Amino acid sequence: MRYDVIVIGAGSAGCVMASRLSEDPRTSVLLLEAGPDYPTFAHLPDDLKLGNNVWLSAYGPHNWGYVAQLTPQQNRLTIPRGKATGGSSAVNGQVLYRGIPEDYDNWASWGNTEWSYAQVLPYFRKMENDADFGGEFHGKDGPVPVRRYTREGSVSIALIDPVNPLRFTGYIGGDQLN
Repeated sequence: MRYDVIVIGAGSAGCVMASRLSEDPRTSVLLLEAGPDYPTFAHLPDDLKLGNNVWLSAYGPHNWGYVAQLTPQQNRLTIPRGKATGGSSAVNGQVLYRGIPEDYDNWASWGNTEWSYAQVLPYFRKMENDADFGGEFHGKDGPVPVRRYTREGSVSIALIDPVNPLRFTGYIGGDQLN
């Protein structure tokens, strides 16, 4: 078989690249992934479906098993890297961060003019299917579901507790879970 484009790696970038390229019916695209691909959500094993077990992310069957050691005096660290369709995004606890708008604007001021926040915002919106917010900053029609957990939710507690001291200095408080 002959393909116009071969994308190697079905991680976040590879999947988006293959999807966007295949929007043109004249372009044939082959997407290759070393890890498994599951046909439906129901077929996903719990470590990928639930996305909230850090132990399985680091040591489970959908991880490449990479380790690193900065110096001989330090212990070796497991570096979770996903081995499945979705790549490391499949094992990252299903957390989405856009980044700080000022960082994008700084990149633009340094010469990367297409990377200002105003320039990348339409792509964030195109990506998102936001269950909580709409308007000019959040998308509703994209392929990636986005939602915010309540304080009582398992993911939000895990993310908020490590920064508990920040609550008392005024950085985190109220309903600022977005």
